[in-house]
Amino acid sequence: MRKKYLLALAVIVLIVLTALPFVRSREKIELNESVRSGVSGQFAELPLGWTHFELSGPEKGNLVVLVHGFSTPYFIWDSVQKSLTDAGFRVLRFDLYGRGYSDRPDTVYNLDLFNTQISDLLNFLHISDSFDIMGLSMGGPIVAHYVSKHPDRIKKVVLVDPFTSKTNTFPLTIPLIGEYLNSAVYIPSLPKGISADFVDPSKVPNGWVEKYETQLSFKGFGRAILSTIRNIISFDPKPEFEKLALTKKQVLIFWGDQDHTTPLEKGEYVKGLLGAEFILVKDAGHLPHIEKPDIVLPAISKFLSK
Repeated sequence: MRKKYLLALAVIVLIVLTALPFVRSREKIELNESVRSGVSGQFAELPLGWTHFELSGPEKGNLVVLVHGFSTPYFIWDSVQKSLTDAGFRVLRFDLYGRGYSDRPDTVYNLDLFNTQISDLLNFLHISDSFDIMGLSMGGPIVAHYVSKHPDRIKKVVLVDPFTSKTNTFPLTIPLIGEYLNSAVYIPSLPKGISADFVDPSKVPNGWVEKYETQLSFKGFGRAILSTIRNIISFDPKPEFEKLALTKKQVLIFWGDQDHTTPLEKGEYVKGLLGAEFILVKDAGHLPHIEKPDIVLPAISKFLSK
């Protein structure tokens, strides 16, 4: 009798474990024209898929391109976008493939993919003049990669708490096991981790978690995130910053002194390597432009205006 109970229990556990990724997944919606029609911003049909973007500010203003990080879409730049447009800059921000309202192509999510996305978007908008570029967190190595490949297009570079050291992503890197854990555990945990980027969780902007969660409902989000983990986050980005250094661009770096997402001690090398201006933002976490806007936003405008 005991063996029967144990067997029944094992079957139940197996059924629960098998069903868990499907139960916990929110990916129920196709990201299509109907969805996009109700979204603010603009859309570009690029060779690899639709890209959600916003181009704002004076038409004759100096252009600044903003590249967000690992998973939070372009709304993470709200305060920077407003500050720069108010200062007379033209600002282009967009959702990286796999995030927000941009498509989730079934491809490898690596630095080359995002380099192509930036180039294709600029071509779509017929932008040929040089511009300034900013990267946040994982946007740091994306920007470094882009600048090293297109140095003649770039004037100045701003990095905000850049991703500078590979992360131990085991066991998400293991085939099949990674897919299971990504769907059942990792993706569902992402919204709860937003507050960890702040020293003071009350500084999380109103509605942020809800806006973040929206993208989880579109099919392909989890696949894109897992591919990014395997093809960017699991690799050392230092070579990208070394190539950026060779371009001799003027660089400004901000870093929250209490950033636990991309700790300064792991990225200290970037300051000297790039010969950068450096601003350590006290009592700030991973997003100093949101926690300490009075320090960060004027410094960005001042650096880009010099």
